[in-house]
This record gives sequence, C-alpha cells and structure tokens, in this order.
Amino acid sequence: MKQSSSQTTLPETTVPETNAAPERNAVPETNAVPERNAVPEITAWFPVPPDLVAATREIDALSVRGVSFRGTAHEMFDEPRQDAFAVAVNQDWVVLAVADGIGSQAHSHHGAAAAVTAVAQAVETESLDPTDGPATMRVAVEAVQAQAGRLAAPATSLGTTLTVAAVERAGGETRHVVLHAVGDSPALVLDPAAARWTPVMSDDDGPGNVVHTWVPDRADAPRTMATTLTAGAVLVLASDGFTTPLGDGAGSLGADLAARWGQGPRELLPFVVDLSFTAYHDDKTVVALWNGALDGPAADAETAVDTEAGIETVADTDAGAETDTAAETEPEST
Repeated sequence: MKQSSSQTTLPETTVPETNAAPERNAVPETNAVPERNAVPEITAWFPVPPDLVAATREIDALSVRGVSFRGTAHEMFDEPRQDAFAVAVNQDWVVLAVADGIGSQAHSHHGAAAAVTAVAQAVETESLDPTDGPATMRVAVEAVQAQAGRLAAPATSLGTTLTVAAVERAGGETRHVVLHAVGDSPALVLDPAAARWTPVMSDDDGPGNVVHTWVPDRADAPRTMATTLTAGAVLVLASDGFTTPLGDGAGSLGADLAARWGQGPRELLPFVVDLSFTAYHDDKTVVALWNGALDGPAADAETAVDTEAGIETVADTDAGAETDTAAETEPEST
C-alpha cells in the first residue's frame, strides 16, 4: 500500500495530528481487524470493485493482456481492491493505463477507477492526444474531482497514482512509446530472449514508501519519457504488488515469466494463472502488451472476466466527466 507525504481529515477516519508522512504499509498496533474505510451509504450507490478483473485485446500486431487482483491484506482487513486499469484504442495509438489507489484514503478505489476510465474514454473519442502528459493528467484530475463531488467526499480521499503508456499503431517492427506518470506505479520492458526486465519509467517512491505526486492534487507536472519497443518485446505497466516480488527480474519469478511470455501472447486464463502467486500482500495489477504478429487474423476485440459478475468491461467504470475542486493534501497510497 502506498502513502503520500501529507495528511487530511477524512470522515470516520482518525488522522495523526502531525504532518509526518505516514508509512505506506502501516500495521495496526492491535490484532483487531479494523473496520472498512468505505462508508456504507456511499458503498450502496458506488459498489466496491470485484476482487478480480481480467481483459484481453488484439489490435493489429499488438496483443494486450491485463489482470488486477485484490491483495491478501485488503481481504484480511475487509478493504476493496484499490488498483484499476484500462486499455483504449484510437486510429493512431494503443493506450494502457494503471492506477494504484492510495491505501490511507477511504475512497481511493473510486479515484483509481475514475482516472483510468476517463483517460480511456478520452482516447477512444479522439478528444485527447495521449502523448501530451499534462493534458492526460488533466483529464484524470477532472474525472476524480467530479467523482469526489458525487461522493460528497474530499478530493484527496480519492487519491491515486497513475501511469499511462501510448504505443503507436503504425510503423514497422519497432514502435514508439510515450509514457506519463504521477506516483510510483512502474513501467518495464521485458526482453524475453535475454530474460531481462528493464525499468522504463522511474518511480516516485521516497523514503518510507511515501509517494510525492498523485491524482488529483499533485498531477500538474507528470514525469514523461519516450522509448521504443522492439519486435517480440513486452511492455508491462503494473502496480507494486507485482514489481515488489519481481525485484530486478533476475530471480525465479522473472525468469519463469520471461520463459512463458517469450513464447508469444498468452491466452487470458494462462496469463491470469501466471500472475496468481501470493508472494506479496498488496493489490496486484499487470497490463502487458506484446509487440509481435499474431498467429491468426488480428481482431480489434476485447473480453473481460471478473470473479463476481462474469463479464466486465476493460476498465472499472465509476468515473464521470464533470469537474470539481481538489483539496491540496497528501494521502497514503496502496
């Protein structure tokens, strides 16, 4: 779970009186299971996300697989899955988005869902140039602020990280990628032949696992970088529930995934099984894009499955389009 570098008073939540940044994975001092942060009346109107969401999409020679698991710590403390992801396509770009809700904030799962859904919708409707980092974050900020208004909650209580990658559809074997991020949700490129995992977006994880930037309050200056994706390589956006156990990729997990994913895009169920390990307590979200030709005709189709509702869309969808005003405070993240 992540935490930010300042604090705010939240409904039915006790906040330390000091300005010290809370630790990311703070453990209660007692063995009692704490009550869930979500307010029951709000939850009735804005249902909590399912424990698992998975999706697959094929676009030209690009194959996308995504999955998001509720972490074991969230299950233990009766907290919702706070990660969210989305995949969007327009004429020029395939866009991936991953958000990791800040764990100390009561409604961060709504913020994560609102952020990725708004970016995906703006890309699909051609109203956003996904290579423009500040514009991409503004779309997310406005959606999260609007959702806070609907919840009648402080905007900071919906705080979330956000990482977005835009992969060009045109071109030859090598494709250009533009990435933007606030917070510490990482992006990596896997070279399956060399079993090498290379970080391509620096994180924002400070001492004590404290995030320094997040949506909606500190997203006006996202980190932006460009890279290339060679034929056969796999672009991975993830939350730290995946990258923490992965480490530098040199261990058994990195080698095993490189061997499996090096054979080409995984079918959805095997992809989910690949990532179903429980080596870490936090939510775990991975969106992987393979740059390579498909065995059969490419189809611009998508499927998503969740463990509770059977069929889901690629993105969590409790976002809106109106704007509101965010409070300038700092939450803990997931």
